[in-house]
Amino acid sequence: MTRYLGLPAATLLAAAVCGCGGSGVEDRPAGAEAARAGETSAVGGSDSGREPVATLLNARVVRTSASTEAGQKVDPSKNQGSEKSELKRKHDGSGPDPGDFYWQPSDASKIHDEPLAVKVPAGLQPLIENVSVPAANPITKGKVELGKMLYFDARISKDTTVSCATCHDPAKAWTDNMPTSTGIDGQRGGRSAPTVLNTTYGRTMFWDGRAPSLEGQAQGPPRNPIEMGDQTFEEIVGRLRKIPAYQEMFAKVFGTEVTLDGIAKAIAAFERATALSGNSKYDKYTAGDPKALSDSEKRGMVLFGLRLDQDDDFKTDVVLKKADCTSCHAGFNFTDEQFHNLGIGWDADKKMFADLGRWAATPIGAKNPADRGAFKTPTVRDVARTAPYMHDGSLKTLEEVVEHYNKGGHPNPSLDKDIRKLGLTEQEKADVVAFMKALTGDVIKVELPKLPPGPDGSAPNPVDALSAPGAKAAFRGQHALLQF
Repeated sequence: MTRYLGLPAATLLAAAVCGCGGSGVEDRPAGAEAARAGETSAVGGSDSGREPVATLLNARVVRTSASTEAGQKVDPSKNQGSEKSELKRKHDGSGPDPGDFYWQPSDASKIHDEPLAVKVPAGLQPLIENVSVPAANPITKGKVELGKMLYFDARISKDTTVSCATCHDPAKAWTDNMPTSTGIDGQRGGRSAPTVLNTTYGRTMFWDGRAPSLEGQAQGPPRNPIEMGDQTFEEIVGRLRKIPAYQEMFAKVFGTEVTLDGIAKAIAAFERATALSGNSKYDKYTAGDPKALSDSEKRGMVLFGLRLDQDDDFKTDVVLKKADCTSCHAGFNFTDEQFHNLGIGWDADKKMFADLGRWAATPIGAKNPADRGAFKTPTVRDVARTAPYMHDGSLKTLEEVVEHYNKGGHPNPSLDKDIRKLGLTEQEKADVVAFMKALTGDVIKVELPKLPPGPDGSAPNPVDALSAPGAKAAFRGQHALLQF
């Protein structure tokens, strides 16, 4: 078996997973490049024996054509991004530009929209252009309204059963409360759906950080064969262009027809303006109310790594930062936006990671062995509502999470340098959990939109996509049959 950096080639395959935790399969190039030119390691398998295989492309899993067999040589020169492969088709110069489904120049005379000032909850930083809001995508009323409709519209998925809200339901703290998420045809992914809450402040998206923005993240799941189906952006845009109300809204908001650029920007704007968690008991405490936190929550706060308010008369002898949480869960959003290996998914017997995480998402030439099995630090805000925990949903409760840290994680060659045994007492562990629960923000009430009718005059009910599709097909051997 081919080896790379001392790992079996099969280990190099990033988990083909779903639930917007990130499969890394959204871009399907014409050819698949192996870790070394001309080398391909593939693991396939299904009931039919002809399921498409997974191969390594710059350490990201891609799904190739069914005719690609394990060990087959591939031409690295055919490596293309999704945009290039879709635009490669012949164009005779008549009709619209073949790439106009990606982006179109805006006709300002068609736009009828206005800016939207977003008031963030207490404890959060204001939304600032070029900091938490891209200059290229200012928040407007029409854009947020359009983004909300697209967020709940399952017609973005290939068989119209899965919407963004399927895995990121506002009523479930903008996740699905499942260990790993279920996508199209009942296919199960390998990562837990991270919450959308406060992602406007994020530096990168997905558990492995491979997307640079919410706009970038929004383009992933629609083309993920496990999440929303094996389809092209042109197919998605083409379906939405047949819906008159969307054509009208895109013209008023962007001055264009329906485009991928507009879809991504609208969904991101809706998330930025809506999915904001703050005004927790902790925020009220820091705002000057010493009674906002209980004694246990205050002890937990100190153990977590935060000092008591100087005007608080409460006294405690617990050691500041004994739980060492703020080494990673820092700042107003309680995350350093970095990637850390906690030992989750490490198989000590096989000496393998079930999921290589950040390492798999970084390109050749930038790979760091310390990134193997490392995942992005999630926010602790609203953490009491987002169980289960970790990238694979393997820890069911906050108590299990604290115990995992207390014992020093799972030892492995890439274990983060800050992970060590903590020696917390039972009371101290309970206090840390109590403080994390005190980071629960106000409930965000999102009224389901009325979706526009399609060409046949019927309109889908967004409620139908809030439950994951049933297992309509056999397990298909996506991530689960990949033996890392």
